[in-house]
Formats: sequence, C-alpha cells, structure tokens
Amino acid sequence: MQRVLELARQVADTDASVLVLGESGTGKGVLARAIHNWSPRAAAGLVTINCPGLSGELIASELFGHIRGAFTGATENKLGRVDQADGGTLFFDEIGDFPTAMQPRLLRFIQDREYERVGDPVTRKADVRIVAATNRDLKAMVAEGSFREDLLYRLNVITLELPPLREHPEDIIELGQRFLYRFAQTYRRPARAFSDAARERMLAYEWPGNIRELQNVVERASILARGETVGPDDLGMGGRSGDESAGEPAHRTQ
Repeated sequence: MQRVLELARQVADTDASVLVLGESGTGKGVLARAIHNWSPRAAAGLVTINCPGLSGELIASELFGHIRGAFTGATENKLGRVDQADGGTLFFDEIGDFPTAMQPRLLRFIQDREYERVGDPVTRKADVRIVAATNRDLKAMVAEGSFREDLLYRLNVITLELPPLREHPEDIIELGQRFLYRFAQTYRRPARAFSDAARERMLAYEWPGNIRELQNVVERASILARGETVGPDDLGMGGRSGDESAGEPAHRTQ
C-alpha cells in the first residue's frame, strides 16, 4: 500500500492518464480523489462518471452534452461531464463497463481532448486529466473483444493496483480504529476501542468486501456497542475466516 501511495503522489503532478485496478471495496475511488487533490488541478473539480449507470441511448449526451432540439426531449442546451471537468479531473469509475459502441468516441477524446456535443457540429476542446478505475480484467476483455486494445493503452499510461485487504492485514486494526473514531463522533456513541477478542476476530476474517466491508462492519459496531469497547459480538461477524454473516450497516459509504 505504501508503494502504491508513493507512486500515486509521484504521478499526481503530471497530466498522465492513470488506471487504478483492484477488487471491489479496495478504495479505488478514494485513491482517484487523492491523485486529484495532490495535483495542480486540485482547485478545479473532480467529476465522476459512473460507467455501469450509463444509459446506452443517453451516454453521448451525458458525457459530451447536447444542444436544444438534438433529440426528442432535448428542450434546452445541456453541458456534459467533460465540460464540467474542464480544468480538472475526469474520473471514469468502473471503466470496464463503458459501452462498447461508445469506446471509439471516448478513445478520440482521450487522444485529442476534442469532442462535439450531440446535435452540434462544432468541435470543442477540454483541458482534463483522465483517471479510470475498474475491478475487471481489461486484458481479458480485450482478448474477448469487449474492450478496445487501443483504448486500454491510452488509459494505462500509469497503472496503480490496490491490493485486497487480506494481503495487508497489518492495516486492518489501524483502519478499523480510524473508522471507529469517525463513526463514534458522527453518531455520538461511546465506543473508542476494540477488545482483544474483537481484534482477533477482525484479523482472522478474510474481508471479501475489502476496506468498504471493514468500514461498514465498524459503522455497525459503533452504533451497537453499549460501552467504550467494541466486543466481538458487536461486529456482527462469524468467527470463521471468510464468513459472510456480517450484519447490514446503517448506510453504505463509498
């Protein structure tokens, strides 16, 4: 993790495209925001495009904007995410889910920073830095024809891979303690530490949901713990490594 953070800081002050890889819940979005905040673009915006949530019909409008009358329902001009990110960072969350049919247009934009709004022939330029993230194997997707190879090359000028939490267990307790303190403050609850038994259970668990799962488990424990110490039962986890019986948190956090 330290090496990943060092590399992220090293590339943050450039405009090189960055591809962040890692399992779900490893903190890819958090790292993308950190790269933006460490960069000279920090004063401008970080605009996120949630690729799985893009509609096939409206994706071009969402990304590049449109003009009034461009299609049925386009009653006014609309700025796209590219316009909103001008001067800042454009973050493609789960780029592996980006629609295949739109990949050539995205490739052209990444290469030249040029685009057209839907219904408008005028070519525009945008000054943005590209960061993308995925939990999918893009090389395998290239091999099967569902992701463009040239687009992958443009995205992964710099590749940062976040390890799953099970590969750096030395961070589990420290991260858990940080989350506990934050949620104790947020919910005004008394718990400020983990019992030895709770620590043992946290270290024995494999955390398939990674840091996001740890955060959710600690959030639940901070709410349920009656005293200043979180016990193993407050965690809502089974004692076996990899047990998925953790209770649902009060709300999901990104």
